Amino acid sequence: MRRSIFHKCLTWLALACGFMGLLQPQVALAGSLTVLPIRVEVAANRQFCSVTIGNDGTKDVAVQVRGYRWHQEDGTDALDESQSIAINPSIMMIAPGAKKLVRCSLPEQSGPIESTYRLIVSELPRAEAEPGTLQTLLQLSIPVFRAQPDARPSLHWEATEDGRLLVTNSGTRHVRIADLVVHPATAAAPVRAKAGFYLLAGASRTVDADFGKIEIAEVEAMTEDGAFVAVLPGGKPRT
Repeated sequence: MRRSIFHKCLTWLALACGFMGLLQPQVALAGSLTVLPIRVEVAANRQFCSVTIGNDGTKDVAVQVRGYRWHQEDGTDALDESQSIAINPSIMMIAPGAKKLVRCSLPEQSGPIESTYRLIVSELPRAEAEPGTLQTLLQLSIPVFRAQPDARPSLHWEATEDGRLLVTNSGTRHVRIADLVVHPATAAAPVRAKAGFYLLAGASRTVDADFGKIEIAEVEAMTEDGAFVAVLPGGKPRT
């Protein structure tokens, strides 16, 4: 019963946050630059994608767009500059109130594992900046995903010696984890750890939380859409 009430509370919280998100424009915003969409999904075996960059400011803005393969190492994001995305146009000037369509071409897909990339949208320095002033240059990072229709994440956990939780995605698709919920083997209340990160296929991440020396009976991940996903122990893949 306690778990049921706990699930309902977390689910209602997630739905409320999602509803508040729907009230906001689905646009990545940094200063006068806007990018739409904020996350790019490319169909399996397709190569092309696009984003629209806008200038909501009052001055011309010079922008550069680059794209690289995105992977994760030891829980941190990394970009592989040796595997880049073709961008057209890669450098542009956007007038106040104007928008530019930027097209990208991904490398050919190989294997069943999801391909993941990042588009880096960078504001370039203005030549007419006043002497003695510091320009604040903006940069946005847009994730790009391309997966087979049957690709799925597969999560498992392992308790570390220092009381933290190692979560691994041994599946073929990414997952974005909002929270982790640890259920003790005793009657103690579940422990909730704030996550808020992408976990790519084949990647692992250690989560800091006050788990202490409790015996863990079950771990669940709450995804960004409020759904609960079972996380299996001992590195066993899900079936």
